[in-house]
Amino acid sequence: MKIEDMISANRADCNGCAACANICPKNAITMTRDAESFSYPKINPELCIKCGRCDATCPALNYVKNNPTDFPPTFTATYPDDKILRHSSSGGVFTALSEIILREGGVVFGAAFDKNWRVFHTAARNFDELEKLRGSKYVQSQIGDVYRQVRDALKSTQVLFSGTPCQCAGLKHFLGGDHENLLTVGILCHGTPSPAVWESYIDEWTRRNDIAHINFRSKRNGWGSGIEINFFNRGFYFLKLNVDLYGKLFLYGLFERPSCHACKFKYPNGQSDLTLGDAWGVTRYAPEMYDSRGTSIIFVHTPKGKKFFERMNLRAKQVRFFDAANGNIPFVTPLTADTRRADFFADFTAAADKFAVMEKYFAQDDAELRKEIFLQNRRTFKRSYRAIVASVRQKFTENILVVSPFADDAKAFLIDHFSQTIPNGTLYFLRLNDKDELICRENFSTLDLPIKSEVAALNDFAKKYNIVQVVANDPLNLNAPAVAEWLKVCGLPVQVLAQV
Repeated sequence: MKIEDMISANRADCNGCAACANICPKNAITMTRDAESFSYPKINPELCIKCGRCDATCPALNYVKNNPTDFPPTFTATYPDDKILRHSSSGGVFTALSEIILREGGVVFGAAFDKNWRVFHTAARNFDELEKLRGSKYVQSQIGDVYRQVRDALKSTQVLFSGTPCQCAGLKHFLGGDHENLLTVGILCHGTPSPAVWESYIDEWTRRNDIAHINFRSKRNGWGSGIEINFFNRGFYFLKLNVDLYGKLFLYGLFERPSCHACKFKYPNGQSDLTLGDAWGVTRYAPEMYDSRGTSIIFVHTPKGKKFFERMNLRAKQVRFFDAANGNIPFVTPLTADTRRADFFADFTAAADKFAVMEKYFAQDDAELRKEIFLQNRRTFKRSYRAIVASVRQKFTENILVVSPFADDAKAFLIDHFSQTIPNGTLYFLRLNDKDELICRENFSTLDLPIKSEVAALNDFAKKYNIVQVVANDPLNLNAPAVAEWLKVCGLPVQVLAQV
């Protein structure tokens, strides 16, 4: 398929990453807004030489689904500097990464506001310029020729590129693969809203007063508290995102780009070295890491990402992948579109007073609709997570022993999902009981095995149950070093999956 065919047949496949426009040697492609204000490539036939580079570069046309064999190491983290932490969207990790790059003479690329409060990608080459890239921007940024700028910068220095997962994929496809000097940082993306909706919202505020600063994630009342607009007359507007006009409709999924609701670059198909977001729900799985000033979640996808993570001076703790993903559903699954989306854009595009249309849909607060969207997102998350687990487990065809903390909330999930991925075998769960005995549960039956058994007895146990692989959920997290010792003397292949 060609880009022209894709756009004419199913625009929902195009994420607007602009890789095609950047790769075109004749500048025959421009990104042009449609009626909903989303950018799509438009090819000038008079300039096009039909070289096919745009088709070969498009991440949607050349999409390859990943089949992970492990879960990415996952961490909660906070930056130790109080000022940086208070003025970051979450835990200050983007700033920590950027400081490493800038100190070594590199360049950081990310999203910034222009003087009219539109969002575009640009470069920061020093700490003063970095300030404009910090903070969340809940609107699709315009890439322009930034991929070309990244390519040129990589010839002589390190580059950090931060963007949505589809933008990171667009850059990688534009470059023809990874680059030694490139660190890609994906943001945990809810979806990219229509620029026209944002412009109608912010222009209404500009009409009332001159804007000095916008913060989508103000911490005036603590982490995640709301959107804040500061005016030159020193007045300000502040409201929680879920009750603000723009924020509420954004969270509903009312005006996101069509491709966002069928996003191809959710985990495990993103192409960044790291993914950063908020550690929502951290009080449930790592309460000691909660900070009212903000806590980040970090997913480490590559050895390069791991190297940079280890270089940051962060207060961090490794956590289970499932816990982090469960608090950040958009990381693994596209969110459901509001059922009113088509009606909204029909009204919005036809109206002279577009702000009034936003107010109309804002007033239609339907509790049942909100509940259905929430439930649909949860159902989609479960299906996506089941597929990820199946991919991780598909290489195992015989019986597996899973060493796990075996918490009640995790037990049912593990039994439900993991057992379905071993069609020719049985999944056994092993844990310590109160008497320091290992308990193997098979179909809810219990087998006690003394932790200090002889090696021969342990091997007999493995043979009896035909255990050919041990999957350990970070045994030291069990506060039972003996379990780790047992894994060693058992003589079986051991794979430590800290995020099971």
